[in-house]
Amino acid sequence: MTKLIDDILLLILTELRFDPASLYSCILVNRTWCCLAIPILWKYFFYSYNPYAHKKESRKKLYNVIFQFLPKEKLSELNINLPSNPISNKLLFNYMDFFTHLSPIWIEDMVQLSFKKDSPSVYKKILLEFEIYLLIFSKCKNIKYFDWIKNKRLFLLCPNVKEFFSGIHQLKINIEYMDPELLFSLGIINITDLEVINSSKDDDLISFIRMKNNLPLLCTQLSDMISKNAITLKKIILRLSITLISPTFFPSLENLQYLILYNDDDGEFYNSIKWQEWELYLRTSFFPNLQYLETSYLPCNIECLIIERSGGKILEIKICRTLESRYYRIENENLIRIISNYCSKIIRLTMVINPINFNLVGNIFSNCVHLKKIYFTKENNNMSDKDVLNREQYV
Repeated sequence: MTKLIDDILLLILTELRFDPASLYSCILVNRTWCCLAIPILWKYFFYSYNPYAHKKESRKKLYNVIFQFLPKEKLSELNINLPSNPISNKLLFNYMDFFTHLSPIWIEDMVQLSFKKDSPSVYKKILLEFEIYLLIFSKCKNIKYFDWIKNKRLFLLCPNVKEFFSGIHQLKINIEYMDPELLFSLGIINITDLEVINSSKDDDLISFIRMKNNLPLLCTQLSDMISKNAITLKKIILRLSITLISPTFFPSLENLQYLILYNDDDGEFYNSIKWQEWELYLRTSFFPNLQYLETSYLPCNIECLIIERSGGKILEIKICRTLESRYYRIENENLIRIISNYCSKIIRLTMVINPINFNLVGNIFSNCVHLKKIYFTKENNNMSDKDVLNREQYV
């Protein structure tokens, strides 16, 4: 009976996973509640890649617990004195086991907040950062999500970096900060969720040119990495120049459930021969488990093929912008027909509809009986999401 009560209590506390104040109150009830709520609270803090979403004092308390696991003798030899408050009582938990998400931004913030106001040397900061990575890579065995969107590479020097990445199941990377050999050398396998973005705030012209020169080879390595993880991949988000990605991996994505393709070349390569290659591989693909599809700046025929080759289980489609050609009206008509024929279970639909094709929307309502919401706009331009929402119509 006690076990049953604990299981029910865990379900209740899990519902509070995004309410840290309530979780903290639960910790104070008794030992049982504390043991169940502490892991959930720690997961909440590290769930976001952005530490600045939490108050500074809360982060300091969190980091203070982590610092208790650092090798104090070694830090002393390096002349690094942390201002953390020592915890006199024995720790009740191995808090390192509660890490499930990791982002270099968190480590950077941890280092910044660990020193007193008198700023230490850059060398000391690097040494402390490396010690934190060594601790996490050796002690945190439950990390499954890694967010690599900043130009941070110090962790690559850790002796067990390959072992660490072999346990990662969810990966987000900014291709701006990658080198072609990195993706290959890490040997990333067994990924279920992959997000790739192409975004840089670096105004350094030399870095920009180097990145542009590396981009084609990087995209080749990225395609290879997706191919190696094709069997396990369930979620793929690509926000970059899509035509640089080789689509050879598509026929192997049998377990794909969630797909976002944001093409950021703004239609520059509409007539690119690359789209013909995408069409070729998509025709031999089948996505029997696909439930969510979101696209931007893809040709209509590519969007149609993805939907047509799905297993009829798509619950939501969001087509933000479509590349227009001279045959756009006909292509848009075909897209409406494909959705009405292949998406009988769809619940939500967002798309651009050519005004001439409004009369065809009735086919979607006739065939998609589970549809609850449909959002559409008459125009296909560079409106922001907010503009789209202001102009869209709800049927």
